[in-house]
Amino acid sequence: MEEPTDFPAYSIALYGRENVEENCLILQDRYGLDVNAVLFCCWFGAQHGLISEDLWTRIDEISRQWQSRLIRPLREARRWLKGPGFATNQEQQDLRERIKADEIAAELLQQRMMQEACADFKAGAPAEAAEAARRNAEALLRRRGIALDGEIRELLTAISSAACS
Repeated sequence: MEEPTDFPAYSIALYGRENVEENCLILQDRYGLDVNAVLFCCWFGAQHGLISEDLWTRIDEISRQWQSRLIRPLREARRWLKGPGFATNQEQQDLRERIKADEIAAELLQQRMMQEACADFKAGAPAEAAEAARRNAEALLRRRGIALDGEIRELLTAISSAACS
């Protein structure tokens, strides 16, 4: 994948590749991972290499704040409006679409903040892009206390392969 240097543009391009959206949503829904953080691992690996501890601290704070205070509540509201008990009238559909647009806008703002956090980054040891993306994603899992089991390894491999193909 030819990577745009801008993280939001990169993430949109990667998310649109075959199976990436599906794999990211599994990581989000089953394991509680922030999709933006997963995509950031790939982008940073392709652009700079390994994420340093100092940068992880900044990225973790951005992710935690944006996900818990804004993005996750918007996602929950959007999904709630799609659930049982709701009529499919036009007003409800319109509200759900507005919430979805706000959720996407919030995710793009989070991504811009993550990219801005890299302005004075200190990269870790250089590595090949796919290797750096994989190692960054494994570091993300360790930081979240998630074991790297077979399913997660498979999902991350598919995402990083799509990023580097």
